[in-house]
Amino acid sequence: MDETLKEKIALFRYGVIAELVRQPPAPRDKERLLGALAAQEWSVPGSQRTRIGRSTVRDWIELYQTHGFEGLKPGPRADAGRSRAIPEEVQELLLQLRAERPSASLDSLIRALHLSGRVAPTLRLSRSSVHRFFAAQAAPAQEAATAEPDALAFTYPHVNDLWTSDLMHGPRLLVPGRTDGGKTYLYAFLDDATRMVPFAAFYLAENAACFQDALKQGLLRRGLPRRLYCDNGATFRTHHLQVICATLNISLIHSRPHKPRGRGKIERFFRHVRTAFLPHLTAEILSDLGALNRVFWAWLEAEYHQTAHRGLGGQTPLDRFLDDQALIRPAPEKLELWLRMSVARRVGRDRIVHLDGRLYEAPDGYAGETVEVLYDPYDPARPVHFRRKGESAERPLRRLDLATNATLRRVARDSEPVTEAPTTGISYLALLAKKFYGEDNE
Repeated sequence: MDETLKEKIALFRYGVIAELVRQPPAPRDKERLLGALAAQEWSVPGSQRTRIGRSTVRDWIELYQTHGFEGLKPGPRADAGRSRAIPEEVQELLLQLRAERPSASLDSLIRALHLSGRVAPTLRLSRSSVHRFFAAQAAPAQEAATAEPDALAFTYPHVNDLWTSDLMHGPRLLVPGRTDGGKTYLYAFLDDATRMVPFAAFYLAENAACFQDALKQGLLRRGLPRRLYCDNGATFRTHHLQVICATLNISLIHSRPHKPRGRGKIERFFRHVRTAFLPHLTAEILSDLGALNRVFWAWLEAEYHQTAHRGLGGQTPLDRFLDDQALIRPAPEKLELWLRMSVARRVGRDRIVHLDGRLYEAPDGYAGETVEVLYDPYDPARPVHFRRKGESAERPLRRLDLATNATLRRVARDSEPVTEAPTTGISYLALLAKKFYGEDNE
């Protein structure tokens, strides 16, 4: 089984158990959730099974709590020291036989498997173990029906229980010599319980790279959310984002297509930005992305976070956030290492490694080996490292630039455009930024 399939299986397993490992429920609630999971039909990567037993879900929970995300990958590492009454391949056969012969007795199904020769003669299938297996697949439908409203009720009591993320189309920058400039996009995260914005910023593109940078900044500033609720667009559905969230024990949730339920709070925040921030932008602010973000952050921290919110009973988002400060899970040290992508690459006989159209050189002693390459897929300038499979020690890969003498022609820009100053000469956002950054006396 290749690493790509193993990772898909691990992501699927994490998706099944995410609600149970993030905040373990009371025993009675846990059994109800296990029953609901067992009652669902699933599309299991690399398998024809459509059902998952309660005992299987319990095994995955234990593996994740013991070994983290890596423990959910199939193989010796995930199953070391474990014995199963019924191997997974036999479970699949039992499910197929039961579907073909729903009225057959358990004893006859067991005998049929042994007579088929598709089960090892030494494997003892007891009637009780097969009965428990089938019972685990047949949870009451009523439990599954009652579980869905809980999963869709986006009202959470504590900080970082849920972050909602989305983007808003922002203003165009006024590039010298042009009537319009680069279109901007505001990526934002909103904490459901506190209305705090862990991070928001304007970017010049609508892609996964910008979203991941915004996510990184939010994690560094406000800690790790337990759930991350995103739009269903391609920007928010990357395989890399799934791996990051599973590794950091963040449950990644996507809104259903054409049913953006539970996004009202962040949509109201965007409306507030449109009415309280955008109208005050000046040509000077819009001349540079850095200037735009600088005044936006000042407005966010000094105005939005410190203004009483009706949805918080008159508290400010900042005060509500500080009430739950003890519950915050801080981001791990060297967070950028957790956000890297991992891919398998073969080192050529010339020690060259190909990665996303770029060439890297490995040290001596690795020619012909397949290694794990760790890198930031959105920033080619960041260091790239590799390691042997199963090892933790990393070594750097050296970038080979075959066009070091190439130069980029610079196009001279026209002179600065003439801009009209506000009638009063008062710029609310400029004054707010000066006060926030302590520049009143300059």
